[in-house]
Amino acid sequence: MKSFFKIFFAALLAFVIGSLLCMFIFFGMVGAMLSFTNTEQTVVVKPNSILRIMLDKPVEERSSNDLSGMNIFNMSTSSTVGLNDLVKALNGASADPNIKMIYMDLSSFSVGTAHLEELRNAVLKFKESGKPVIAYGDNLSTGAYYLATVADKIYLNPFGALRLQGMGGEVMYMKSMFDKLQVDMQVIRHGKYKSAVEPYMLNKMSDENREQLLSYVNDIWSHLLGRIAEARGMEVQQLRALVDRGAFTVMSSADDVLKHKMVDGLMYKDELLDELMKLTGETKEKDLKMVEIADYSKTVKSNFKAKDKIAVVYADGEITMGKGTSGITAWNFANELRSIRSDSTVKAVVFRVNSPGGSAQASEIIARELALINEVKPVVVSMGNYAASGGYWISMPSRLVIANPTTLTGSIGVFGVLPNVEKGMKNYLGITVETAKTGATADFPSVYRPLTEQERRIFTAGIEDIYDKFVANVAKSRQMDTKEVDALAQGRVWTGAQAVERHLVDQLGGLSDAIDAAAMLAGLEDYRVRELPVQKDVYTQLMEMFANGMIGVKGGTFLQTCLKLEQQVEEMKQARVLARMPFDVEIY
Repeated sequence: MKSFFKIFFAALLAFVIGSLLCMFIFFGMVGAMLSFTNTEQTVVVKPNSILRIMLDKPVEERSSNDLSGMNIFNMSTSSTVGLNDLVKALNGASADPNIKMIYMDLSSFSVGTAHLEELRNAVLKFKESGKPVIAYGDNLSTGAYYLATVADKIYLNPFGALRLQGMGGEVMYMKSMFDKLQVDMQVIRHGKYKSAVEPYMLNKMSDENREQLLSYVNDIWSHLLGRIAEARGMEVQQLRALVDRGAFTVMSSADDVLKHKMVDGLMYKDELLDELMKLTGETKEKDLKMVEIADYSKTVKSNFKAKDKIAVVYADGEITMGKGTSGITAWNFANELRSIRSDSTVKAVVFRVNSPGGSAQASEIIARELALINEVKPVVVSMGNYAASGGYWISMPSRLVIANPTTLTGSIGVFGVLPNVEKGMKNYLGITVETAKTGATADFPSVYRPLTEQERRIFTAGIEDIYDKFVANVAKSRQMDTKEVDALAQGRVWTGAQAVERHLVDQLGGLSDAIDAAAMLAGLEDYRVRELPVQKDVYTQLMEMFANGMIGVKGGTFLQTCLKLEQQVEEMKQARVLARMPFDVEIY
């Protein structure tokens, strides 16, 4: 027996020591990886440098080093470039004597509609310095070409293509699928344009949804065509006619693009580099001094000496209840806004909203805290790609609302969805659900039976109540009559330009314009900008991921899709009232 215990405890000790050793090795590997990824090399900007802009990664509101997609096998992490850093870099480069010019390589492009507008305006402002801007693409998408048209010269690969074909939206309808599965999607909504639930209810697009979708894309398309035509010295009607007859598709010849004067020349990359050497006076390609815009942004210093601050609060993503680590969560943002209200050094707030909406309750909690701030210091809202439904809701408690012409906003309406899977489970899987309950509504909401008439009345009354409060809030904030707001509401989306015409937004502009307006309202001349919420460092992210069990082998697209679907199903099961816009938009 003594021999047994001796062997047992020796084995146990070896296991503990081995586990600790493996843990230390793992943390050492991860720590080394994080130290490597978090080490910022000193960026030296030499005289006669070229600022290179490549937008092959998605442009988000803020730059970040996100570990949520970390792969522990190859120790890789994902990072995003922020619009805030791009604009900051462009503003700094215009006055930097070491920056000779800008070179935009737009062969790959991933920028949202409103972000694209703000970036284009920032490049236009840079051009006021008199420094040249050159744009190049192996191929040019609509968004890439729109940005390229601010350049002094646009060059295209001789075997490349310009894709300028118009705008459209595709919506997938799933009612027949649910019918085949014998799933009844029980929908309650207020707003005939509130089309987020249409795919569950219909097999084709409603007249109201088609009306708003056509209005939205036509307004953006007219805006893009107008500025492109102006930049290229053309009449809008002439450009529209060329596009409509298919002159600029993925199959069109680069020679035709040049013939129609949409670009200034056809060049291979080596010829483009020769052109850059001529512009900078260099004789050898290796002497070209390129600095990436993301790296250059780190060299642009802010005014840290100023005591007074303008807080720029980024509200980016879905609006939800709870304490989540991503998106706009009610608990996190309410606490953040309360801290700002009590901070005497913050003299004004710019609330940057880039959200399609979400929970009506969470939207109201955040709006309440913002309204309390607005009573003691000015709040200016800057709308990004989206500020719709719940995103519009949280924009109301402010003294000024600024949107981009292509911002998607409005969508003043609410809905709720509760699937009933009773028949499908019984007929296809042989599964039935029985309930023992104390009262008629004890198990409400349930996905395993249809709504009773009493429950439908309760559900509908909740939707109507939230809609009325939404309209009342807008009417009060915008100083409009509730009937006037209701006529503009009904869940309909508007572009920023359309919203200004209807008094739902005050003026057009970007984040920089909002900061300037906030400074003016607060009477500030010397101030610094503080961006909030404070982004977590990589070590904090890692510890939270371990605590929440989020360290995985690989964050694949399929897994992300499944997780998103699971989240949507859970929301439906709760029968929550949602203020969410009907679709997402991307310019290709």
